[in-house]
Amino acid sequence: MTVLARRLLVIASVGALGLMPAPASATTWVSYQALFAEVRSGPIIRAIINPARGDIEIKFRDLSEWHAFYPAGAQPTLQRLLHARHVRVLFVPRHPAKTSHPAAVHHHLRYIAAGFIGVLAVLAATLLYLRRRTASERADGGAPPLSSREP
Repeated sequence: MTVLARRLLVIASVGALGLMPAPASATTWVSYQALFAEVRSGPIIRAIINPARGDIEIKFRDLSEWHAFYPAGAQPTLQRLLHARHVRVLFVPRHPAKTSHPAAVHHHLRYIAAGFIGVLAVLAATLLYLRRRTASERADGGAPPLSSREP
C-alpha cells in the first residue's frame, strides 16, 4: 500500500468516527423513595411530571436523569416541594379525546350531480342526433311515409 492510500484510509476512518453521534445519557429508573430524597436535597434543574402514567422524571445539574413512578396522591406533595425549591416543573399533557365526525354528505351530492349531468348529456346527444336526422331527410327531398309507399 502506498503512503497516499494509507493517509486516505486513516483520514476516512477518523472522519467516520467523528460522524458517529455522541451516546445519549441514559435515564435511570429508581424507587420513589430515592427520587424523593433527591428532590428534597439534590441538585435538580428540572422535573417532568406525567400524570397519565403516574411517573416523574428529574434532571440533575450534571444532565443525568432519574425516573420513578410515584404513588397515588403523591403528585401535590411533589409539586409543592419542587415549587419551594424553585425547580422548573413541566407537565406532559394528555392527548385530547378524538371526537367522531359525522359522515361527509358532499360526496353523495357529487354523485347525484354527476348522474344528473350525465342524463342531460345523453338527452342533448339524442336531441342533436334527431335534429341531424330530420335535417338530412329534408335535404334528400323527404322520403314518403311508409304507409304511402307502394310495394
